[in-house]
Amino acid sequence: MAADKESTQRRVYVLPTELVDRITKFQADMQLPSEVEAARRLLDEALKHRDDAEAITRRFLDRLKETRMMSDIAKDVLVGHPLISSLKINPGSISFGMTTGDQVTVFQDGTASMVDRHKRPFSINADGQITNDEVPF
Repeated sequence: MAADKESTQRRVYVLPTELVDRITKFQADMQLPSEVEAARRLLDEALKHRDDAEAITRRFLDRLKETRMMSDIAKDVLVGHPLISSLKINPGSISFGMTTGDQVTVFQDGTASMVDRHKRPFSINADGQITNDEVPF
C-alpha cells in the first residue's frame, strides 16, 4: 500500500461539464469501476499518441531496473501501444517497430539501440545516455 501511495498523486482539476459527461459515458460503456479510472485510461491513451521511440524505450528501460522479466515489460509497455507496429521477442532482447518507421532493440543488460525513420542509428547506454552511432565519413 505504501508503494502505491508513493507512485500516485492526488490532483484536482476543474473540467467543463460536457467533458465530464463524455468521461462518465466512457466509464459506463467500458464498465469501469470509477470515473477516476475512466479519466486515467483516457489520459494514458491520449498521451501514448505523443510518445516517440526514445520515450517508449526509456519507459521500458526504467521498468527493466525494477524487474528483469522482459516479456512482462513488453506486455505492459509495448503490447497495445497505438504506435507499436511490430514486436519480436528474442533471447536477451526485445525488438519493436513503430508506425513512425523507428526501430528499437532493448537488451537485457539495460542498453538499447535505435534506428530512426531516417536510418540514423542511436544507442542508449547503461547510464541512460544517448550516443549517435553514425560512423563519420
